[in-house]
Amino acid sequence: MIVLLAIGAAVAAGPLIAPACTPVKGDGIVTVPLAELGPGTARFFCYRDSAGHQVRFVLARGNDGIVRSVFDACRQCYRFHKGYAVADGFLICRLCGNRYKLDEMQAGKASCQPVHLDNTRRGDRVELRVAALEKGHSLF
Repeated sequence: MIVLLAIGAAVAAGPLIAPACTPVKGDGIVTVPLAELGPGTARFFCYRDSAGHQVRFVLARGNDGIVRSVFDACRQCYRFHKGYAVADGFLICRLCGNRYKLDEMQAGKASCQPVHLDNTRRGDRVELRVAALEKGHSLF
């Protein structure tokens, strides 16, 4: 009986668990190979800032080939530390359930607004400034 309860609790908690993030490092610039982002996909990354705080962000490559980036937090819901999930070409707020197409994920809806993070595409890689990542630590 106890085992069944434990299994049930683990299954129920599944959607509550944040997606795994790929750790990244950089001195001034964090670089992610573009090959890690196929068209119509998104990946979660985490960067540990100079104070030791983990900063999570999402890189998404739309079907149009453009790479977009946001912090794994929204302007309204960040206080609850839920972040986003990705499914079927959408970025989904894990608190309010708002869904954003990867091609339009920076637009936001109502008070749920993904927090934009600048990136630069250089050839076969995407670059993010460490200073920009560190500014987002208060979201986490």
